[in-house]
Amino acid sequence: MKRTREHILGRSGFFDLPDSENVSAVIFSNAGTIAKFDRMGVTAGFGADGYSYFRVGFRYNPDPNAVMGEAFRVDVREESYEEYWTQEIQVFHNPNAKHPLPFEALLGATHHRFENGHLESLTPTGAVLSSFTLLLEHVGDDQGVQS
Repeated sequence: MKRTREHILGRSGFFDLPDSENVSAVIFSNAGTIAKFDRMGVTAGFGADGYSYFRVGFRYNPDPNAVMGEAFRVDVREESYEEYWTQEIQVFHNPNAKHPLPFEALLGATHHRFENGHLESLTPTGAVLSSFTLLLEHVGDDQGVQS
């Protein structure tokens, strides 16, 4: 399938509107949530005692024929767990911008740009498409687990 700017941007053509050259990029994230702030606090050593934190969701699948992301589940308290503020950010670069946004301004984000009339997406390894946090409270043996 050949993707052109008209096809991808649809009828809105935001970057083709008058004066849109003053917009360097459009930035989107579905992850500015309490759960994200909670996980970032846990990784910084501020997790509450008596709780387990698991992140479950889908990561970017590099297979060009993929129709779904790759499922994942990680323990947020593991020392090897890493999460960055830019991990779920999508940056749509304006090909007509007077002052283009440098890719380095948002390292770790997924960047979308038009190169020679074709959409190019630069997605870092492990980019998260969607996720939720499972928070489990540890209680006495006779009470079971509460979530």
